[in-house]
Amino acid sequence: MSSVRPWSSTGAVLLALGVTSSAIAPFIVSAPASAANFTDTSSHWARPFIETLAERQIIAGFPDRTFKPDAPVTRAQFAAIVKNAFSNNTVRVSRGFADVPSSYWAAPAIGKAYETGFMSGYPDGAFKPEQQIPKVQVLVALSSGLNFTPTRAADTTLTSFRDSGEIPAYAKGGVAAAAERNVVVNYPNVSFLNPNETATRADVAAYIYQTLVNQGKLPPIATSEGANNYIARLNGTAPTTGTTPTTPTTGSTPTPTPTSTALNPRYLVPQGTPVNIRYLGSQKIVVTPGETINNLALRVVDDLKNAQGQVVVPKDSEIVGQLIPVSSNGQILGTQFIAQRVSIDNKSYPFSARSQVVTGQPVTQNTNPGTLKDAATSAATSAVLATILGQKLDLGNILSSVTGGQPAPQTPTTPNLIVIDPSADLRLVVSNDFYANP
Repeated sequence: MSSVRPWSSTGAVLLALGVTSSAIAPFIVSAPASAANFTDTSSHWARPFIETLAERQIIAGFPDRTFKPDAPVTRAQFAAIVKNAFSNNTVRVSRGFADVPSSYWAAPAIGKAYETGFMSGYPDGAFKPEQQIPKVQVLVALSSGLNFTPTRAADTTLTSFRDSGEIPAYAKGGVAAAAERNVVVNYPNVSFLNPNETATRADVAAYIYQTLVNQGKLPPIATSEGANNYIARLNGTAPTTGTTPTTPTTGSTPTPTPTSTALNPRYLVPQGTPVNIRYLGSQKIVVTPGETINNLALRVVDDLKNAQGQVVVPKDSEIVGQLIPVSSNGQILGTQFIAQRVSIDNKSYPFSARSQVVTGQPVTQNTNPGTLKDAATSAATSAVLATILGQKLDLGNILSSVTGGQPAPQTPTTPNLIVIDPSADLRLVVSNDFYANP
């Protein structure tokens, strides 16, 4: 059985980062050991995955104190990460690859990844070590190396992903097996796998972390973390609300300690419950394609009740979350609200819910400015509206935002703005069973 294995040397760390042997010498002094030292992960969606793996020396950063979470991962780099994260027995003899000479920095890791069943080469005998690895290959590799097999028809499981048609036929079983074990983590939209996009360092960290959780070697991510919203729980499993895992040593099995009320059905709002909401202060919200709006607060319109008709989340409770861009194969499809927390009687709880994908409506020079009066926007969107309509508008509050996967439009010839009617477009559905302490 595989186990978590810390990296034993700076050389191993550098190999996993993709540093060639000729470049090792200048960087021996200071690869950070803890994500607390990273200068570029504190607000990143994958921070809790990265932080824990770094603390356990399963992954590491760069000498400049960065982790570069959005950098792509090559097949060679992934082989090195796998070699140091898992200690599996050999299942086949390495035959070598035509494009991986023995002097290549990752040759031992590639050989080990092949021998343990995680990775294979291409039919022409090549491994393509410098090729960037897509998400689908990472998930298939983990399923292959750890002998994950689906428990039901793969196509049935994969229908949970709205872009399941993009998953190659060879990968369906492996991806389905990983998904059944909550290994799949999809940012920014849990419903879109984007299987053929290059895996980033953050993606790989999340997949590795969830794999080790499935094996009982790491505790689940705390429910207070926003990262919980991106774990694809296709089998209906909920976050570990109400459990406090002990801090394990490397290779140990965490022992959760349940709280007495967390799983009481009296305080349950089940997965799939619809939530009607309203947005105070503005009738509409306008965002640019690719824009992320943080800390957006919505109000619950109707009481959320348990199966016995008791109120668990009263109306007018505040739900806080993000509007995030939804993309597939590099194309932005629209925006979606992802809930993160709910406040009940001045107490805040982790809360997982999401809206449908909102595609918006076009804003052109012929748009009646009166239809956007008092609309809530970001500063960037306000500027684009003024450019398109040729005038300043009487807009509502300015939203806290950052630009997401695409640059904000700057001219009327760029993609349409997304105009959102919150009460109609942002109706939510609870993504995971929610328990509120009394």
